[in-house]
Amino acid sequence: MEDILNTKIDEYFDEMVKNLQEFIKIPSVLDEAKASENFPFGPKIDEALRWILNKGDEFGFKTKNLDGYAGYVEIGNGPKMVGILSHIDVVPAGAGWSVDPYGGEVKDGKIYGRGSIDDKGPTVAVLYALKAIKESNLPVSKRARLIIGTDEETGARCIKYYLEKEELPICGFSPDAEFPIINAEKGILRFELRKHFNGIQNDEVYLKRLKGGTRVNVVPDEAEALIYGITLKELALKIKEEKLEKKVKVEETPEGILIKAKGISAHASYPEDGENAIQILFNFLSRIDLGGSEAKEFVTSIVAKLNMEVDGKTLGISCSDEISGNLTINLGVADFDEKRGSLKFDIRYPVTIDGDEIIEKLKKAFDDLGAEFIVNQHKLPLYVEPETDFIKKLQYVYKEMTGDEPKLLSIGGGTYCRYVKNTVSFGPVFPGQKELAHQKDEYISLEDLKKIAKIYAQAIYELIK
Repeated sequence: MEDILNTKIDEYFDEMVKNLQEFIKIPSVLDEAKASENFPFGPKIDEALRWILNKGDEFGFKTKNLDGYAGYVEIGNGPKMVGILSHIDVVPAGAGWSVDPYGGEVKDGKIYGRGSIDDKGPTVAVLYALKAIKESNLPVSKRARLIIGTDEETGARCIKYYLEKEELPICGFSPDAEFPIINAEKGILRFELRKHFNGIQNDEVYLKRLKGGTRVNVVPDEAEALIYGITLKELALKIKEEKLEKKVKVEETPEGILIKAKGISAHASYPEDGENAIQILFNFLSRIDLGGSEAKEFVTSIVAKLNMEVDGKTLGISCSDEISGNLTINLGVADFDEKRGSLKFDIRYPVTIDGDEIIEKLKKAFDDLGAEFIVNQHKLPLYVEPETDFIKKLQYVYKEMTGDEPKLLSIGGGTYCRYVKNTVSFGPVFPGQKELAHQKDEYISLEDLKKIAKIYAQAIYELIK
């Protein structure tokens, strides 16, 4: 290992922390309503992209803005290029934070904020790793390019745009998952069920509206439904009967009774770590008298098919393999009114399984609902052979820097690596640490920020020297 790189990171660290705090303060959430030709994903994401590229300019790197879709900063020379794939868009903050989600507050040795671990903190760490290599004047034979995406959390339109316009790296990694090294990523399948209702026939009890979730790739921690034609007392008794006092609350409004369900947020690739508020709400609604409405029948059918499971067993899609483990399913977004209902799901399936077969099984499982089945996204799995040369180099660096065994892992999360051949995920979450991406009070510890910056500096240099 090159001691000078570690020394440089120590020298830069206070500056690195201040810059990450500043970066977190930009709420770079997708804003389709304000998207334009100049800002393809909204002005705040564009602001974040320009911020990181400006830092690259300040450090004397080569930089390029690809029409607001992506950008890169680059060091080194030579005909071959190693890529580091990161993103600067973030999921919505959601509720329940104990600090300002866009404040970049440092407290108890941690930097809090949306994006601190996913993926602004690691992006800043890589930026300073590149600075350390450049200013150390170590000999290199290749270029290192930090490729910066702006739409990773939704449609990955950014990396697709980059691949249409720019050269491919010969190999590389993404600082957007876990250590040691992830060479397998499950397939990602997102689909929607849309159901049209005939509307209200009379003044019976009925569901006026229902909403839950912010993104399909997040286990929703809140959901609510507005019910007409039932009393607060009736619902309160039912909540007590079902022993749901901690998870379901009711309140009276001029429009009817508002039912609020509370769950626990988590990343959709680890739904077992959360508690789905939409499913809690659906289960409760299926147990109260909403007459013979189509909305009630739809909700009840969904409850029976999902059965509060995260593996799709009742749906008939449960499967696993030795490389990547079990299939997972998350009901991420629900949106109902009196005339229609929409449900959006996120599935992560094992790398050896055929995703098209899962789609056919889902169609069959939901066929009796009379709902439209729409596939919104299908990302094929990623698998890179363990004996690949660049993986061996990353393993060497990880072992030298941490003393831990550099095991190869698989995940349910999706990174840019599935789009770029010969790339794997490499950090930033260390073994045994809780996954904080997409959760309230997201943070990265100062100790880990410095540690990953040093690991990335050594790894990038190993790949380009």
